[in-house]
Amino acid sequence: MANLPPFQQLEFQCSILSPLLYISYGINVNRWSDENASHKLYGVQYFDKRNRLCHNMCMEHFEVHKEQLEDLLIDIDKFGPRVLADIPEKSTEQIPAVTLDDFALIDELSGLNDYLDNFMAIHQMPETVKDRIRARMVTYSGDRPKEIAMQELRLKLYGDQR
Repeated sequence: MANLPPFQQLEFQCSILSPLLYISYGINVNRWSDENASHKLYGVQYFDKRNRLCHNMCMEHFEVHKEQLEDLLIDIDKFGPRVLADIPEKSTEQIPAVTLDDFALIDELSGLNDYLDNFMAIHQMPETVKDRIRARMVTYSGDRPKEIAMQELRLKLYGDQR
């Protein structure tokens, strides 16, 4: 191979390399098609079963509420309206209004603001377009520190149970 001119050396190397590229491409295509086919087969085989199980769970839940209502109606027929006195009243607490700071914290928690900042930093776009994007971004400007407010929002959304 050392006696060959440089162009023929390159040709020889490419002739060895090209079948390897085709083989690796074929391996990936086969793997992709096998994965896709197995997902489709799973969907075909278990769609009815999942659908039936979901329907059964919904109907069981509905029947529980229906039986509770039937029991309540039977008790009303037997004992009259005094049965309703034992039912606890709904809480009349006022739910606090959602503010713009809450939306800003949700944007921070979901990572939307970080994504938009990274998007504007990576892509070359005019400052006017960046200003239009920034105008639609909601940033936190509350009186509490941002970390404390985000932790309180996490506790409201997800609770403190692990």
